Amino acid sequence: MIQVLTGSVSAGASLQAYIDELLYHSLAENMQRSESKVSNEIPASLALLAGEAKVFPVIKELMNAVLVNARRGNITVRAERFRDIMILEIEDCNNYNGYALDYSLRSLEELARMAGGNISAKGQQQLTVTISFSFPSA
Repeated sequence: MIQVLTGSVSAGASLQAYIDELLYHSLAENMQRSESKVSNEIPASLALLAGEAKVFPVIKELMNAVLVNARRGNITVRAERFRDIMILEIEDCNNYNGYALDYSLRSLEELARMAGGNISAKGQQQLTVTISFSFPSA
């Protein structure tokens, strides 16, 4: 079981379950305030095998940054595993304020590096923006 408020997670934690927990508990107010829809397309079977304590705070802050800077967003969350690397993508097809979002993402780069990962974004100044967070999955 994932307990977002205490930050404790079990080994082999489901990424899909963590995103759902964030959206419907921790970040629900931001989602309502931004009037955004979020679609979690992460397969239920996709789990992190190690490093959740470092990776999950980055994911929470990324989701928060997207929601805080969204207005009536149509946001999709996806993830894939490639060997020992996991890539989480957050796509907003109704990008409201790319400059503010870009600034928020830059402030998270150090946190991502401390988790062994990297944040990148494309399309910040366009209607559709895609944020990628790649990190070790094992």
